[in-house]
Amino acid sequence: MSSILTLRQSVLAIGLAFGASVASPLVLAAEADADEPAPQVLPEVRLQAERVSVGEQRLDRRQIEAMKGIDGNVTSLLRINPSVQFDNKQQASATQGELAPADISINGAKFYDNLYQMDGMSLNNDIGPVSSNPASNTTPPSASQGFAVDTSLLCDVTVLDSNIGAEYGRFKGGVVKANTCAPTRKLSGQVSVESTRSSWMQYKLNDSQKESATTSTTAALQPEFEKWTYRAALQGKVTENFSLIGSFIRKTSDIPLNGYGNRLQSESDANRKVQKRSSDNAFVRGFWTIGHGVLADFSLMHAPASGDYFIANAKNSTYHLKSGGTGVNLGLTHPVGLLGNAKAEHRLSWNKMDSSRDADASVWKAWRYSSGKNWGVKTGTGATGWASNEGGWGDVDQEQENIAYQGKLKWEPLDLLGMSHTFEAGVELDYQHSSYVRHTQYEQYQASLNTNTCNMPGGAVDTQYCSLSKPWNAASNVRGQYLAQRIIYYAGAYELNNKMRGAFLQDDVRLGDVRLRLGVRYDSDELSPKSSIAPRLSAFWDVAGKGTTLIEAGANRYYGRNFFDFYARSKRLALQTAPQNRTLTGGLLKDWAAPEMATNWAWYKTGEMKVPYTDEKMLGISQQWAGVKWSAKRVLREGRDEMVQHLLSPANFYWDNVGRTDSKVWTFAAETARPLRWGDTATHVQFGYDRTRIHSSHADYADSLSDLAGDLKDYIYYQGKFMRWVDRPANNYNRPWTARLLLSTDIPAYRLKVDNFLRVRGPETGMAATGESKLFDGEVATVFKDITVGKSITWDMRVQYALPKTGPGEGFVNLGIENVSNRSNPLFQSTTEVVYEKGRQFTLELGYRF
Repeated sequence: MSSILTLRQSVLAIGLAFGASVASPLVLAAEADADEPAPQVLPEVRLQAERVSVGEQRLDRRQIEAMKGIDGNVTSLLRINPSVQFDNKQQASATQGELAPADISINGAKFYDNLYQMDGMSLNNDIGPVSSNPASNTTPPSASQGFAVDTSLLCDVTVLDSNIGAEYGRFKGGVVKANTCAPTRKLSGQVSVESTRSSWMQYKLNDSQKESATTSTTAALQPEFEKWTYRAALQGKVTENFSLIGSFIRKTSDIPLNGYGNRLQSESDANRKVQKRSSDNAFVRGFWTIGHGVLADFSLMHAPASGDYFIANAKNSTYHLKSGGTGVNLGLTHPVGLLGNAKAEHRLSWNKMDSSRDADASVWKAWRYSSGKNWGVKTGTGATGWASNEGGWGDVDQEQENIAYQGKLKWEPLDLLGMSHTFEAGVELDYQHSSYVRHTQYEQYQASLNTNTCNMPGGAVDTQYCSLSKPWNAASNVRGQYLAQRIIYYAGAYELNNKMRGAFLQDDVRLGDVRLRLGVRYDSDELSPKSSIAPRLSAFWDVAGKGTTLIEAGANRYYGRNFFDFYARSKRLALQTAPQNRTLTGGLLKDWAAPEMATNWAWYKTGEMKVPYTDEKMLGISQQWAGVKWSAKRVLREGRDEMVQHLLSPANFYWDNVGRTDSKVWTFAAETARPLRWGDTATHVQFGYDRTRIHSSHADYADSLSDLAGDLKDYIYYQGKFMRWVDRPANNYNRPWTARLLLSTDIPAYRLKVDNFLRVRGPETGMAATGESKLFDGEVATVFKDITVGKSITWDMRVQYALPKTGPGEGFVNLGIENVSNRSNPLFQSTTEVVYEKGRQFTLELGYRF
């Protein structure tokens, strides 16, 4: 028995040393000595250590399995976090064929203002995170998360949403850290295949969507899809001091659509076309214990993603979008004797991200239907109501390359002036390179006019942009058509570079039951003319001195970052010509004149280019009582100097720091410290609730605030009070309240794990003008009204079943059911119609592990 007690004491020491959190308990099943009777065997020991802050949430592997969404993306895990809000399009029923991870807002910040890390390497994409339109002829879409990471790779995910230390910078929302962990066994692995599809999902569509669904030509309405995910992983200890993990994951989605609309069939082009999405992730990570206290790790990740699209109602219009990229990550930890005993951590990383397009064609022609241009279908009665378009938008490569070094020193506690001080200091050096290359000249021809000839001066004949085939709506004496207007986007390229420097110093001071964390962070980069200094101040009070009641407060400033997009838009437009027109003169079709470059590139200028920042005040309390960790906090944030397009006068835009966002967030959370036991079952319970109020001048940095329209100064009347237009409620990521409950039950006797996740979200509210006005301070204020849809209630279930062992391993079956009750949950989308979240959806995974 003494050996068991010694084991228990050792485990307690190890657990506290590694800071196991309430969200990540350390579990041991103690084994009896052979000489001792069975009744003296200790039960399962479940150890808890104090969580650093109520502004931090850590999800362990069991919770990751429970919260894994249909597509297995990292952000889907964060539905349990009360400080996180999701894009209201994330669960839209009409677009469930997509694979991209959902955008999130943390405590009211913009979705592109978060910091994403995997094993300490940044995953942020700064090319143009608000460029989400796949059908832009100038700019391929981008995303805030440069890599789509599958949750099967991870052993824990930590979210820092408030009271964040000085170690982290260049964000205004929060920090999402995903980690892989070293193998603990000699060899283990698994393979699996997972699938879901439209026939396994109940669609929830409004009347207009129902009418259009069967003949949809757009990825905004996907009546069919089929998704597959293939996973293979292997890990183990190569030697006593060196271990490896490796995995390969492929995700695919096929989305069949109609090539032509209005329920009509093309005479000479395919009527059924399939859009495709795919995402690969090949990952290797190694861990090496070099010597006493000296640890090294490395990882290689190749994670490309792609999508095949087509332009609706057009021939030869297929194009291929590329995203994702490749990363290399090196880490080293070692002791150092510098001004005392300290631990040094170094991380050197390189990654390259893509946001590019390959198109089948580089010329766009907008014909009217005729017997010679006979692939179009009739969609209207006007001049363009029966078009036969053809071509594409050309090849564009956008890339971002990052090289980053992070170094940190953390000293052992030092007694000074009757207080214990734990000092930390660190430095960051980053180099970013962004490039844009239009490989082929793109020409856009439109404005079809009648003609009876394609002859040109000098005896030439225009066979490319003129057709002697009578258009559908031309008079009987007309023989054909010619394209009278063109715009050229020249092949060309530009590059942008950014060098960033950061440093921080932090002192964790303890005096009795009071702890102060005093930090300051410095950042500078070449995209911003001024450096920034951000104070990070936190106070913690252990009220009873037993770790059961902890009160904390903080006053912090977080500086964001500027994006390449602010400097790149004018450079892209500088490759474009002004529209040109040609006419028929003397019975001949005039040739095109020499192109003249457009001048709209000069509309977009840069203002002061300050660094956007957020000031945060927070107050929180955590309490351990009755086997439950309770916590509550209040977070107040003021976002200032936020970047938007500022229209000062006609055709005079500036990227300017005139945007603002204010948020007030209450959160309450509870989590069982030990599982609740009924018979042979063990259930872990987690609950979260928030009340959120966000007011913002803009949805994202691409929005315009116009002096001509009075956006910055004019008042409106809304919800019974006058307010400035820029202080109106945010129209996304702003659910007024949400309650979340996760029940994770293990039933070992039946080899089952059953997870139930219930989420109730308050009504989504938008605003619309009533057509009325009121006088305020001698000026006219437009009256707005609420447009509110009902609350949303979703119940998601996940069942994991392990088959009896066969040989060295076991098979397993995982069944996921989202929206079990098949409830119609509305989303606010516009002033004219409501769209709905998806109904009940099944996903099935089959696999084998050893």
